[in-house]
Amino acid sequence: MPKARALAGRRLAWVLVGVLVLTAVVTPSVVSDAATKSPRYRYTKAEKCFMRKINRARAANGQRRLNWDKHLGYVARRHAKTMANHGGIWHDQNLGRRVTRWKVLGQNTGSGGRCKGLFKSFMGSAPHRANILGRWRYIGVGTKWEGGTLFVQQVFESRRDPGNVWSWP
Repeated sequence: MPKARALAGRRLAWVLVGVLVLTAVVTPSVVSDAATKSPRYRYTKAEKCFMRKINRARAANGQRRLNWDKHLGYVARRHAKTMANHGGIWHDQNLGRRVTRWKVLGQNTGSGGRCKGLFKSFMGSAPHRANILGRWRYIGVGTKWEGGTLFVQQVFESRRDPGNVWSWP
């Protein structure tokens, strides 16, 4: 009987070691897989278009330019992709939990044709225009094309250099 217990104990120990080794092997590969998909975060052409147009509109209205923030852009891009996948638009109700180190947040959400037309629509809407010309310091824009429609999320932050809960980019 003591031999059987000792053997069972050793088997259990080896199973636990196997689980620990498997965890150590699987965990880094998941992290490195995410990193290899996008080794450096880059704004898309449409995202740059929106940020340039926003800063030009701000300059024309006596406001300082906004700093492009990749963490806000990453949060915005994830939301734009979610909207595109579901074929609808809505504000990100969890924005305050996704962005870190923030004081005040704003967001513009929309879909349509290209950057130029969507930007005109945002400027023609009083609440969206107020965000574009508001007292912000940082901006991130995320876009996703799906079925000929451009989905866009613009995230504004006012006082601090923000981050996000995903630690990427």
